[in-house]
Amino acid sequence: MPAHVTLEPKRFALAIGAVVVGGGVGTLLRDLALKLQPIAPVSGATWVTQVPWILLAINATGVYAATRLLRTVLRAHDPNDPWRLLLITGLLGGFTSYSSLVAAWAAIWHHSVVAGLGVAVGSLGTGVLAAWLGLRRNR
Repeated sequence: MPAHVTLEPKRFALAIGAVVVGGGVGTLLRDLALKLQPIAPVSGATWVTQVPWILLAINATGVYAATRLLRTVLRAHDPNDPWRLLLITGLLGGFTSYSSLVAAWAAIWHHSVVAGLGVAVGSLGTGVLAAWLGLRRNR
């Protein structure tokens, strides 16, 4: 079925369920991983302690995994395919969190504008590098 076609109610419910289950698991995994590096309180902290290193690694890993999956086993899958929705939209969408990274970036910005710019450029560059590596792997 083409991606632009409206899903019948049963397939629509399955699609929503796949995203919800995958998102719940992905968010739980991210939460557990974030406990490895608690972010220091803003008061009295340097900008280096505010960098969410583990979140940078989570986002890069998630981008790489999504790219690899979309390039290999999910390549021919319809965007409405339950496996694609479960793994890409749900699991990896819940696992990665660029919104949390932006919140941490705002705290870093208050310590040092240069450091804030460095973290912003570094996190975007890391994501692009991870996607490039994921695409390049099978060539």
